[in-house]
This record gives sequence, C-alpha cells and structure tokens, in this order.
Amino acid sequence: MNQAPRFTLHELVTSNTARGLGDLKQLPLTGKEFLASEPYGSGTAPVTTRLPDESGHRRLALAHPAEHTQLDLTLDETGRILHETLTAPNRLVTRTFVYPDADEEEGHEH
Repeated sequence: MNQAPRFTLHELVTSNTARGLGDLKQLPLTGKEFLASEPYGSGTAPVTTRLPDESGHRRLALAHPAEHTQLDLTLDETGRILHETLTAPNRLVTRTFVYPDADEEEGHEH
C-alpha cells in the first residue's frame, strides 16, 4: 500500500447503523497518505488473523485492543487494500478502494 499511486477511497461512516451507513465520501489519496492516518499504518497490529480467502483475495482481521478498534481487510494479489471495514466505539467505517488501471496511470485512453 505504501507504494500505491493515487487512488479513490469511497468511504461511509456512521455512528448509528439504524440510520444507515452514512453519506458516501470520495477521497483522492496515495497509499502513503492513506497509511499515515491508519492505526495499522506502521505495518503492525497487536492482533492479526488470516481469514478464509474470498474470491481469490486475501483477508485479514486486525485488532487494536487498546483503541477498541477492529478491522477486516480484503487485499488483492499485490497487497493493495480492496475493501476495509473498521469498527470502533460508536463508529462503523466501510471503505472501498478504487485504483486506476495501468493505462489510466500512464494517461492513455481505453
């Protein structure tokens, strides 16, 4: 993720799931910018577990007990995050990561 070029983060945040998952925000970021704000940005987590793969993608569960935070990450074959669900006290964050394809990164049209 640290090497990921610019991508778009689609994020829903709520403190009350009875009212829905929140309003969609789309944020353009680089992998380095994203990791700087994440509890696992250092590359470690106090508790880590590999979950069963889903659709050929690796899944990890991370926990930061001192912060009462748990994460479920789905990674592609290169280690980039595709989906993330973060739960913390009074907060549910659902994220989808959209990466440009190689042609778009080089400025080519399809």
